Amino acid sequence: MLKLISVLVSLAALIGPAQADIVTDAHSYANQTPYGNPATTNIRTPPPNYEAFFIENVGRHGSRSQTNSDSEKRALAVWNAAAKQGQLTTAGKQFDDDLKAFRAAETTIGYGHLSTIGRAEWAGIGRRTAANYHDFLTKAAADGDDIRFRTTSIYRTQQSATALRGGLNAAIPGIDLKDRTVDDRMLITNGATAKGNAAIASVLRRTDVRTAARHVLRKLYSAAYVDRLSDPVGKALDIYGMYALAAGMQDDTDVTFSRYVPLTDAHYLGFAKDAQNFYRYGPGVKGETSSYKQARPILTDFFSQLDKRIAGGSTAAVFRLAHGETTMPFAALTRMPGSTKQASAGTPYSYGNNAWRGFVAGRMAGNIEWVAYRNPRSGGVLVTLRYNEQPVRLNSSCTPSDLDPYFYRVSALKRCLL
Repeated sequence: MLKLISVLVSLAALIGPAQADIVTDAHSYANQTPYGNPATTNIRTPPPNYEAFFIENVGRHGSRSQTNSDSEKRALAVWNAAAKQGQLTTAGKQFDDDLKAFRAAETTIGYGHLSTIGRAEWAGIGRRTAANYHDFLTKAAADGDDIRFRTTSIYRTQQSATALRGGLNAAIPGIDLKDRTVDDRMLITNGATAKGNAAIASVLRRTDVRTAARHVLRKLYSAAYVDRLSDPVGKALDIYGMYALAAGMQDDTDVTFSRYVPLTDAHYLGFAKDAQNFYRYGPGVKGETSSYKQARPILTDFFSQLDKRIAGGSTAAVFRLAHGETTMPFAALTRMPGSTKQASAGTPYSYGNNAWRGFVAGRMAGNIEWVAYRNPRSGGVLVTLRYNEQPVRLNSSCTPSDLDPYFYRVSALKRCLL
């Protein structure tokens, strides 16, 4: 029976609208969905006589501004051409002002840097981690064990580590938080194959995706102007990208771009974005591994750090702050729920035939956590996993412990994951 260490209270009562999607995809923000900041989250009660002795994770940085202004410049070029030709709609005439206001907020934050919401996301994860594992972390502090942080060389991951450290430090005085180190093995590139790219192209040609793109563009421009545009799906995705990203910037700007992206159209454009990420960083094409195999060094390091702790090492926790391009392939490699099914070459990924979703696998501040428990009497070690701070079981290829189906012996994890 699942014993709740803490109770997940109503998110709507705790967090603002832009953050309330921690368990839903109501606004179709895809992998730009903000994480949320609930008061508490759940962990599993370990079997009798087992005590926590090691924590490690990998997570995406928090909500941020655009990494660069390229898509904004492209959208503005389309808008300027329409304005010169007198082809703007009433709503479209407001786009320039909205974009200027949004870019002003991004300039204040810094392109590619964490938003106010993004900093709160990782501070919240730190606070909840300290609450859920308070006794263990307090003992680690008393024993002089250290807590380590790894980031990539990209600044937003370092900002996320700082926010996480703050959340932990506020709750556990005296905890030994080591300076962060850079590990650019966590920088993962597009792994789509020729088959994967062909599948992406077929998704972008779908009638429902193209219709949604036209609807979005028609919010800004006349039908005649839209008919003349090359690559309307790409141009609509530029606007959709601003809409999705704005959700995580609502404490820094009032601009949402929702007037240009109706929910029905956001659903199909979000699906197109999910398809791109599925083939580039997710489960990918059946029989191929290139979309997620770059995450293997991270998995190897998970086991390496765990083995060191089991052998008597003094590192009590390792927190890795990285990117969506890291968490998505790591979820596929470790067979997280929803990330287990590949797409056949002849049947492209769709919401109807696959459970993979960017708002789960790639969301802002999304994370995968392993916690190891040891029985001091027998020396036995069990590992339990959480995905976005919710306890999960692995698929049937991983055999759980007979003590609790949410706990796995290290040898069983190595057999099914390595």
